[in-house]
Amino acid sequence: MTSQELPDSNQEILLERYQVQQELGKKAGRRSLLTRDLQTLELVVVKILSFGNEFEWNDLKLFEREAETLKALSHPAIPGYLDYFELDSPNSRGFALVQSYIPAQSLEAQLKAGRSFSEEEVKELAKAILEILKYLHGRQPPVIHRDIKPSNILLTNRSGNSVGEVYLVDFGSVQTIARRSSTIIVMGTYGYVPPEQFNGRAIPASDLYSLGATLIYLVTGQDPADLPQTDLRLEFEQVANINPTFSSWLRRMTEPIASKRLTSAEDALQALNKLGNTSQIPTIQSNFSPQKPPDSKIVLTKNANFLEIIILPRGFLSQRTIMNLILFIPIILFIPVLPIFAEGNIINLASLASLILFLSLIILLFIYILIGVFGKKKLCINQQKIAIIYELFGIKRFHPSPSLRQDILRLERSKDTYNQPCFTIWAGIKKYDILSGEFYFFPATPPELDWLAHELSDWLGLPITRE
Repeated sequence: MTSQELPDSNQEILLERYQVQQELGKKAGRRSLLTRDLQTLELVVVKILSFGNEFEWNDLKLFEREAETLKALSHPAIPGYLDYFELDSPNSRGFALVQSYIPAQSLEAQLKAGRSFSEEEVKELAKAILEILKYLHGRQPPVIHRDIKPSNILLTNRSGNSVGEVYLVDFGSVQTIARRSSTIIVMGTYGYVPPEQFNGRAIPASDLYSLGATLIYLVTGQDPADLPQTDLRLEFEQVANINPTFSSWLRRMTEPIASKRLTSAEDALQALNKLGNTSQIPTIQSNFSPQKPPDSKIVLTKNANFLEIIILPRGFLSQRTIMNLILFIPIILFIPVLPIFAEGNIINLASLASLILFLSLIILLFIYILIGVFGKKKLCINQQKIAIIYELFGIKRFHPSPSLRQDILRLERSKDTYNQPCFTIWAGIKKYDILSGEFYFFPATPPELDWLAHELSDWLGLPITRE
């Protein structure tokens, strides 16, 4: 936190107790001062809300709420409440909040000074803030900070590979969630504020968005407000040199639709811890992890940057092929007799139409049989895209069309329209399915679904939800 000496201000004493040392910050109607408590001789911070031309009653409401909140909190990574009083002096008229002083620079100041952060340091910082948010959001009612950004995070005592001790400060935008809340004031800083906060609504997941945007600043070196957006999503992947699984986690933290975002600090922390050493993916070590069934013909190939699943058809006698034979053969046998029902001059036209229909159905049935014997289905995910490809003799068809890897939101176990188990990867509104049931050309058995779901969950760093 950069500080500026106050000219001739060392003699100023507030409430005959707090001797001003430095001005730490100043903005519309507010000042933050580093002072010495003449009773304890400790350095403390005095935040002053001044009466003046810029004063508004909403400012006082927020200032009092900050004082009340700090008074109720007790956490080593949050400034401690010390005093609150009305100030009436020749130099200042207003209210003052006294809190403990943390001798540390803000994250913003360190970035401007040229400090860079490794991916592991960014993760360590994320975990530290999430632990603080667990405490805040676990209060009754939950406390929402509403203004997490680099200038409100302090770091000190960096050593070795440790990012240092992490503190969350400035609770001037804080809100508590109560049953009846009339708060409609838009708080926060552009680039770090989730969409719902612009409507005056703040939930625990709102702080997760702000934290995610802060971490994106660390891994890209660019303010989130300067990054391109697509449908309100921050497009950061192209300028962030980080592991794809960590990138996916940040994507989930900054999902603009609150219901699709990670919902709690606990969930976010568990998902982050689950990433582990994602650059070393070869096998799942846990004895309790679902394993590939011994008779499975599904082929799974993966490394840190690429995953491919190949599913082969059940063969000519699959239920899908038999159903097609039952459906098409009677129609094919009936087509040649259609011209008998034609009369007069249209008999030749009817014969030609019957021939075309007959040949089309024969070709279609032949293709179904070929797919049932020689086709294959591939699910491919790399650092850029996800796609499902149906392939027959080198001819490829994408269904649905490919999506960006960054759009992958969740993994879901559910039932299909035939009430059969299936596994779905959601990328935006598109579904990439692995299906079970004999009616499909490329089915996976339920044990295979369990195995593939676990592999994809581990590789993508996403939990499996159930419909």
